[in-house]
Amino acid sequence: MNKLVLSVFCGIDLFGKAFEQTGFCVVRSPDKNIDGGDIRDFHPPSGCFGGVIGGSPCQDFSQLNRHPKTYSHEMLNEFVRVVEEASPDWFLFENVVGFPNFEISGYTQQRFPLDLAWFTPFSRRRDFMFGSKSGQLLNPIIRTNGETQGGAVICNDKRSFRTCCDIQGLPSDFDLPFFTLPAKKQAVANGVPMAMGLYLSNLIHETLYGVSGVKPPTPDYRRCACGCGRVVTGRALTASATCRKRKQRQGVRS
Repeated sequence: MNKLVLSVFCGIDLFGKAFEQTGFCVVRSPDKNIDGGDIRDFHPPSGCFGGVIGGSPCQDFSQLNRHPKTYSHEMLNEFVRVVEEASPDWFLFENVVGFPNFEISGYTQQRFPLDLAWFTPFSRRRDFMFGSKSGQLLNPIIRTNGETQGGAVICNDKRSFRTCCDIQGLPSDFDLPFFTLPAKKQAVANGVPMAMGLYLSNLIHETLYGVSGVKPPTPDYRRCACGCGRVVTGRALTASATCRKRKQRQGVRS
């Protein structure tokens, strides 16, 4: 099957990066916030792409938005249009919890949730819509959240940029040097966490392309220096004040 994937509404495209890491070739559409492009002027060739992935702007779908407008609905319709024009074998759409349902003719569709806390110590619930021409459906995991260490990265996050990158699963040297600090955080927050993207790309690889032995990814987080095993982010060496004291006592004993 065709492993050429079109990523739309890509931003810095964490979603596309996850698919690239699992063997797909990703082409990115114009993006308003990155290159000034307008998805409304973009018309993909039909029959070239195996899959289309992406998530349109979500502000108007958020349950926290008390003054929703129509832009998010318009952009959701643009995603549908791009899929219809590209006519891929499958598509995968992601967005906030509660985004409107939609149907694309010729595709068998399913809607399902994932939470970042099912893969990492941090919680972020997202909803997905998958569709395939073949009628094949995914079998995504369903878990309950255990103990979590923190919540999702948000656009006005007070945590450091390095911490935001750690939570999203980005490498330690990741940077956006031409962005302001608030713009960096917003770009990272808008992305699909790498752990989610890797899980989904592996799941599609296994289900549609017959690649066996796929397992959910295990992010390589740094651990607390006191030995408790908790994840630390940013520049922190220990997870809490108690851990710092424990580490200090360990230093005295040694």
